[in-house]
Amino acid sequence: MTTSLETQSPARRAPQGWRFALLASGAALLAGGPMHPDSDASGSVREELATMTADDMWVPGHTLVVAGTVLLAVGLWLARRHGVWPPAAALPLAVAVGALSLYAVETVVHLAAVVDSDALHAGHDAPVAFTHLGLAAVLYPVSGLAVVYLAATLARLQIGLRRVVALVGVVGGLAHAVVVPLTFLSPDTGFTPLFAVAGVLLALWAAGTGAAGARAEQTAAPEELAAVR
Repeated sequence: MTTSLETQSPARRAPQGWRFALLASGAALLAGGPMHPDSDASGSVREELATMTADDMWVPGHTLVVAGTVLLAVGLWLARRHGVWPPAAALPLAVAVGALSLYAVETVVHLAAVVDSDALHAGHDAPVAFTHLGLAAVLYPVSGLAVVYLAATLARLQIGLRRVVALVGVVGGLAHAVVVPLTFLSPDTGFTPLFAVAGVLLALWAAGTGAAGARAEQTAAPEELAAVR
């Protein structure tokens, strides 16, 4: 028996876990990003890393960054799974989830570089710290550009406050993408504060995206649509 639209139950809202994950990600990144230790940029990359890993803020700050990055990847994965944005966002979401998942691995190695702090100071082998540098050289640009791709797509698909939030993601993604290459290319220049800037902007993008939600998140269930036909 055919049912009418008027007799259908209200359209189901997509699960909201993606929003909570992004809000939590933003909170963790916002707390952890500004805690990144600074250096005076007067020495080599090894010397700067030795100074920063010896800072008491290295472990708590980077622990929050690990948590925030994992929550960001999970939140975007859930958003893609539940189709909260139009189909045009599906590919950028997949790229961002993949890139941020890889970057989450780098954040763990980044945090673990603290175990090599004494070796860095002494000029000895520091395998964990230099693994972090190698991964960062690749995964910061990859994950940052993936965020730019997704945020630019969302800016095109949305209006108002959601578009503004997406543009924050574009700027934050760009800052995140260039900070490590700039640091390696110009080790005598103080680019360390850009790590904090990128972290804060990505935090605001994550939290803002979670808070603003998505226009397409309220959709009818497939069985409800089938009943109308």
